[in-house]
Amino acid sequence: MIDFYSRFYKLVLTFLVVGTAFVFSQDCNLKLTVKIVDLHENSPIEGALVEVLDTHQTAISSAHGVFVFENQCSGKLTLKITHLNCEDLIQEIDLKKSIRLKLFMEHHIESLEEVIVAQSQFKKLSSTAQAFSLTERQRDQYSNRGLAVALEQISGVNTLKSGNSIVKPVIHGMFGSRVGIVYDGVLLENQQWGQDHAPNVDQNAFENIRLIKGAGTLKFTGDTPGGVIVLESKPPKIGDSLYGKTIFNGMTNGRGLNLITSWVKSYPSGNYFKIQGTIKKNGDFTAPDYMLSNTGNTENNFSFSLGRNKILSQWKMGYSFFSNELGILRSSHIGNVKDLLRAIESDVPLVINPFGYDLNPPKQKNEHHTTRFQYTKRNQSDGKWTARYSWQRNHRKEFDVRKGDNKSKASIDLLLNTHTFNSNYEWNRSSYVFDTGIFLQIQDNYSNPETKVKRLIPDYLKYRYGSYFTATFTPSNDFNYDFGMRWERQDYLVQKFYDNDLWEARNYEQAFGSSVIREISNQKLVKRNVVFNNLSFNGGIKFNIGSSQALGFNFYFTQRAPDISEMFSDGLHHALATIEYGNPFLSQETTQKMVLNFEKKKGTFQYNISPYLTLAQNYIIIEPEGIQQTIRGAFPYWEYKSVDATLKGFDLDLSYSIYKTIRLTHSTSWIEAVNRSTGTPLINIPPLTLRNHVQFTIPRWKSFVVGWTSKNVFRQNQFPDTNFVIEVLEKGTVVNKLVDISSPPSAYHDLGMELHWGPYPFFTDKISLSLIFENMLNTSYRNYLDRLRFYADEMGRNVMLQIKIQH
Repeated sequence: MIDFYSRFYKLVLTFLVVGTAFVFSQDCNLKLTVKIVDLHENSPIEGALVEVLDTHQTAISSAHGVFVFENQCSGKLTLKITHLNCEDLIQEIDLKKSIRLKLFMEHHIESLEEVIVAQSQFKKLSSTAQAFSLTERQRDQYSNRGLAVALEQISGVNTLKSGNSIVKPVIHGMFGSRVGIVYDGVLLENQQWGQDHAPNVDQNAFENIRLIKGAGTLKFTGDTPGGVIVLESKPPKIGDSLYGKTIFNGMTNGRGLNLITSWVKSYPSGNYFKIQGTIKKNGDFTAPDYMLSNTGNTENNFSFSLGRNKILSQWKMGYSFFSNELGILRSSHIGNVKDLLRAIESDVPLVINPFGYDLNPPKQKNEHHTTRFQYTKRNQSDGKWTARYSWQRNHRKEFDVRKGDNKSKASIDLLLNTHTFNSNYEWNRSSYVFDTGIFLQIQDNYSNPETKVKRLIPDYLKYRYGSYFTATFTPSNDFNYDFGMRWERQDYLVQKFYDNDLWEARNYEQAFGSSVIREISNQKLVKRNVVFNNLSFNGGIKFNIGSSQALGFNFYFTQRAPDISEMFSDGLHHALATIEYGNPFLSQETTQKMVLNFEKKKGTFQYNISPYLTLAQNYIIIEPEGIQQTIRGAFPYWEYKSVDATLKGFDLDLSYSIYKTIRLTHSTSWIEAVNRSTGTPLINIPPLTLRNHVQFTIPRWKSFVVGWTSKNVFRQNQFPDTNFVIEVLEKGTVVNKLVDISSPPSAYHDLGMELHWGPYPFFTDKISLSLIFENMLNTSYRNYLDRLRFYADEMGRNVMLQIKIQH
């Protein structure tokens, strides 16, 4: 028995020794290889200290970002990785076999504001399309004039005006819904269909203003063949800092004052808070020879945002409030077409009052609220997911001269609420970028019936949803190409009253009789559901020729659903004494736009040559169609219609520097647009425009800059003839009179000058001064793209003093 136990003990001991040796030889001969990579740049991080907290082993990453731990045992390990200007990384690893890992660190924390996604997202979306940016000096110089006037410094951009305060941008002959405005990732929705509706956004709340000529940002919009205007806030600094900027503007014409201030508080954690405000007040402007009565304006804007800027995850939220009250030239309010004839035949406005700050009808009041929230999450495979929600509330009131109990009531009172949600995922590698997303928008428009005036725009609900995909490829430093596609569906649910006379005259019964839900007195209430499916496609290619030149080509295919106004507007616009009718039979508009860019961006002589061609089917325009008699008199009526159109033109930009002290710049913009079926020119197309600028810097006084601007606007010789004849009583005899609403005004030359000093030390801040002269020669002229050109000249000489303090 003893011998048995002895042999059993030796056998167990042998198994334990052999088993233990086997276990140790397998579990403690593992190899852990790790590569440390910059999360943003995907580049190796050299010199990182790596410690195994369980065994206190250490290693240093090589020039390739690699470190190796050999003879490791199986089980769980905890690594601590540290590097200068990086956040410490703690990583747990369950080691079961020899493995190779790739770990990402948040590197370059001191310059993190330069790599925040919001700063570069639009470049990625449109890597081949030419983008134009306003400099800080340009943004500040036009800080009190509005977004459209500031953008007019870019070739190919003109302005459609209703006086001096109501101005909207025109890009390559297109405006309104064909031009998108994106501010901090939100597509502006503010009744932009109206020719007399300026953008309700404060450009002073943004540090970056860019323009892409053509539908170049499918992430946010696919129906803007004219172009996209991008306003972005600069990512705040990382660190414990408080900084800001304040601008004071004073101007002689209109005796106006303007205050703009913005402040940013940031923290080392990446948290930040930003607040901005604008106050503006102008009285009546003056033309060279007379007062432009009731043309003043007031504006009060406020915005704030807060968030956290980190590479792995980011969030931000914000609120902005825009409010303005805009006076409209008093003499533009007319009672009928005979008053329009008197205004056209008169050299001066029919109403001229003393200077004042009061704003009386006709005028506009606008309020625009925006609330937005965005969250972004990155993963370790170069991917990034973003979700964004925004709510916009736009309240527009337009006041006409009325009498009696209704004199204080608005003639148009529209309340528009827009809810938008979009989400996207982006893969970003060194040679390619993919981006795909979905979006949903719900819009509710309420037209207040308490105005006691026939509603110009009906009540409606609009649903908009779809998806997009974009791709950018960069095979080499000298060549890249991109393409994208966007599909969206738009559902209009519209309730509109039709007068029985109009219903019968246009035979709407046959097409829409089944949609009548109620008959009231002499009107029919119609409820329609209209659906459009739109597809947009972009493609571009760009070659770098040598170190300074580049050649690019972009093609844009765009489908746009008609605006509600284009289909359903029905009412009188007093400013032009016109009745406007929508066309309920309109179908979607289709455009194919081709843009060629040849540029040189380095050296003393630089240039950009950009011809373009747009072919459009069912291109929607509004033109006069005849005279309609009402109880107030006879008025011309304008009607929306669709045509096949061709728009072609070119933009030319030249610049030449002499000894770094003198800089000469020149830009030319030319466009021609015709109805292909009839050969008739389209209405409201900008004339040939030349702009020259000379900037001179004194070598010993680099803080002093003087510049001269010369703008030549030629007469538009291509225009449709929409004149008409009316009968008037003249000296007891009825005679025929031609009402010329077509002929463009004469060419004009506008000369300006600017003087800039600074920045200079000012206590703990820096101060800059500017003196700006507009229309220096006090020239009397009228602008073809000003809807009020029938009644008065443009604004005369203006001198503006600007004081800028950087905190």
